[in-house]
Amino acid sequence: LANLGLAPPVFLAPLAGITDLPFRNLVAEFGAGLVVSEMVASQEMMQAKPSLRARARAELGFDAANTAIQIAGRDAGLMAECARYCEANGARLIDINMGCPAKKVTSGYSGAALLKDLDNALGLIEAVVAAVSIPVTLKTRLGWDENRLNAVELATRAEAAGIRMLTVHGRTRCQFYGGSADWKRIAEVVDAVDIPVIA
Repeated sequence: LANLGLAPPVFLAPLAGITDLPFRNLVAEFGAGLVVSEMVASQEMMQAKPSLRARARAELGFDAANTAIQIAGRDAGLMAECARYCEANGARLIDINMGCPAKKVTSGYSGAALLKDLDNALGLIEAVVAAVSIPVTLKTRLGWDENRLNAVELATRAEAAGIRMLTVHGRTRCQFYGGSADWKRIAEVVDAVDIPVIA
């Protein structure tokens, strides 16, 4: 992906409360091709006081090698502003979260809640891609529930909008982390796009 070699193709997924800067640095030292920050709430970041924003910037380590900064939100303007802020502070890659199933995230119409309205989701993607010059990737799920399995549609539209890589969790939001991942539906996403798909 442009300025990132991503070798070897072994990545550290973002995990709230776990993938902080020291942990990411440790995993990177052991050879991970890409590590991803904890999710950054775009609204909270951009509306924070400058002192708090500076502290968050230091704790996130925007300019750490082979690090993607994952952002989430529901407002296209704030998402774009947050992406620009991350890039200006050294981020090499922006990852958009449209897969978090947590109620505190989806109740604010962020994360996986965006799978209920793909037009709105695409508006956020287009805003972020247009805001930065670094690669933008997307993390998502198979859909909101069994009645809205729209990962293939989202993937093709996201690719057309400029997304450079996809990460697909093979469950719906309503499954959370239960049951088995649906590898067949992940394969359908892989077949539908030309960009890399991580599962």
